[in-house]
Amino acid sequence: MLVRHGESTANRDHLVPGRLLDAELTDLGIKQARLAAERVCGLARGQVRVVSSDAQRAHQTAAMIASRLGGTIDSTELLREQYLGDLEGRPVCELTAEPVPAGFDISEVNWGGGESIAQVHRRMRRLLDELAGWPHLPQTVVLVGHGHAFAVLLAVLAGRGHRDVDWVGDALPLGGVRAVEWQAGAAPSAARQASGC
Repeated sequence: MLVRHGESTANRDHLVPGRLLDAELTDLGIKQARLAAERVCGLARGQVRVVSSDAQRAHQTAAMIASRLGGTIDSTELLREQYLGDLEGRPVCELTAEPVPAGFDISEVNWGGGESIAQVHRRMRRLLDELAGWPHLPQTVVLVGHGHAFAVLLAVLAGRGHRDVDWVGDALPLGGVRAVEWQAGAAPSAARQASGC
């Protein structure tokens, strides 16, 4: 199950969040996280494990879910948002379009000196490999993270490459919850969306 964190101070202030690890939830973000926790409780089956990005906004959201489920949180850097280098923390309105360098797809460019979508795609594959390596994979794994990272993760689960991320169809709103079926060791395209909120 995928849960995007609630609204953060960076979202509210229209800043490029990227990996800003200390951006906290706003009052609205706390409400969104509480609603997400309720949805997760309604969708979770069997044994549950909550895994969160180590960014403050995701960890705060995960804490509300873990509290409702009576569990703990595992944190991982693999669930962090796309790193956008020197673009992070800047007002979105100050960003300007730049040409894609010759010979590259837009998903292969390290904008701001950060991480390309191709690199995020590889990181999401590593995340799935790590989950598959757990000795006792619970029936429900709740991943709490970020918008771009989850859109890329859904592409990986569907067997699509880094150039084929569906930024519209796979977008999760702030505080959004999406249940996805996945079997460890199965081909990526074996994953399917079970339901969404």
